[in-house]
Amino acid sequence: MEGPHAENANSLYAGELEIRLADGLVLAAGRAMTLSVREFELLAAMAARQGTIVSRSELYSAVWGGELRPTDRSVDVYVSKLRYKLEQAMPDRRFIHTHPGFGYRFQPQPRLSANGTSATAELSRDVHNGHAPDPRD
Repeated sequence: MEGPHAENANSLYAGELEIRLADGLVLAAGRAMTLSVREFELLAAMAARQGTIVSRSELYSAVWGGELRPTDRSVDVYVSKLRYKLEQAMPDRRFIHTHPGFGYRFQPQPRLSANGTSATAELSRDVHNGHAPDPRD
């Protein structure tokens, strides 16, 4: 793999997330995720436009086909399900970012803690200061 956004004809990469398009398979840090067909298609559509805000209507067209009706909340429901599964698989990352009135942006970023630092930075600082995390947490 060449860099964090390397792609080939059959796979998309976003950090430690690999989306194998031909196989309908998503690996999070090497571990297979269980996604519905719609969740997989939504993830693939967003990952293909990584870093770009994609409107709800564009996502609906790409995943469901056709035109989004004003009262249809399918995209929002499936984005919520997908966001939950991604964050369960990789809790130190945020993948899907909401831009109210514009749409959604797919871009893996470290999850920020309440004090504004990333979870990875906090762990690194704690270990450096001799405070290893309690494995029971």
